[in-house]
Amino acid sequence: MNLEKVVKMKLRIKTAVLGAASCALSTVVNADAGVAVSAEAGYRVDNLDWNIADIDGDPNILSELTWSSLNIRQVKLNLDVTYKRLRLFGMVGYGEIDKGDNQDSDYNANNRQAEFSRSNNQAEGDVNDVSVGLGYVIETSQRRGAQAYFMPMAGYSIHKQELKMTNGFQAIPATGAFSGLNSSYDTEWNGPWVGMSFWETDARRGLTVGLDLIYHKTDYDAEANWNLRTDFAHPLSFEHWSDATGLTASLHGRYAVSKSWDFIMSLDYQSWQTDVGVDRVYAAAGGSTDTQLNDANWDSIALNFGVAWRPGR
Repeated sequence: MNLEKVVKMKLRIKTAVLGAASCALSTVVNADAGVAVSAEAGYRVDNLDWNIADIDGDPNILSELTWSSLNIRQVKLNLDVTYKRLRLFGMVGYGEIDKGDNQDSDYNANNRQAEFSRSNNQAEGDVNDVSVGLGYVIETSQRRGAQAYFMPMAGYSIHKQELKMTNGFQAIPATGAFSGLNSSYDTEWNGPWVGMSFWETDARRGLTVGLDLIYHKTDYDAEANWNLRTDFAHPLSFEHWSDATGLTASLHGRYAVSKSWDFIMSLDYQSWQTDVGVDRVYAAAGGSTDTQLNDANWDSIALNFGVAWRPGR
């Protein structure tokens, strides 16, 4: 199966999953369900890195890119529908990178030895997140008037990072600032997930505290445009793909300020890693060459505050 057919198949699967979730959500909302709509804004810090081997595996790390301390202002919208014990929920998020650092290093020997090129650049770009899920709510113990719950759940998510490298500075060899850098590296982590949610509600105090733990099994795809490399094709210079896994955790709280409005906050952490994958480079003269993507890694931590509205409560 060629790459174009694989991409088209993935798009059809994602469209079907998100479409099914949308239809299910409409059905539940029309069935006299409990509905909550919330909006959050916050700050997020991301790190992303990847490295590749030479075509013959020597050196085992030929090139390595890191994006570090990506300071991101983000907003999220959430829809949560509960019908009897079923809970259907969806999230969309968008973030813009305020500032961050990028480093591009190349090596002539194994294990990051004999570094012959290094540039330190400014990072820019934005991030996008979508997730839908379905859970089954189970009541557990009561303690001092507070009711505890847990919920097994499953769903599908898509996470994108559109990263740019600008304001180049060549550190090795030490030639200093250089102009014209406007390279891009766009990632997508998408696939199903399973998890557990635990929370406790104290109705007398109007307070809810919870923890979500989720395991992701995803596909990793990335496309790059290295704009200053005349030997690379443009706008697609190379692409990466691999299988990946991710672990996410969210500690969240909710305080009822009125009958229909809640104040909410969340502290979110993510850690994602790929397996060994493919690095396909497209030449300006035509044709392509495959090397090994050793791995790609992404971690993120975010603090968000917002409000939730529960119509008809």
